Amino acid sequence: MSYLAKNYNRKKISFTYGKGSYLYTSKGVKYLDFVQGIAVNCLGHAHPKLVKAIQNQSKKLWHISNAFKIPEGEKLAKKIMSKKLLLIM
Repeated sequence: MSYLAKNYNRKKISFTYGKGSYLYTSKGVKYLDFVQGIAVNCLGHAHPKLVKAIQNQSKKLWHISNAFKIPEGEKLAKKIMSKKLLLIM
């Protein structure tokens, strides 16, 4: 019995780790992760630079409400706009 919400018809497969755009089962079978969290992210899995950035940030703050100023968010927004990048929300 699963205690998870039944909002998806889950496949009978699970993954133990990921690397780049690939997921691996406990038996070592490799799958291309074309779902990427169903539009939640497209960062891939376990990229060394992202792992390091997350480790560094986890020692500071995990989440700050948008009700407060977030200097890092302002810095990122400025960088994105200066590159004229388009984000689809």
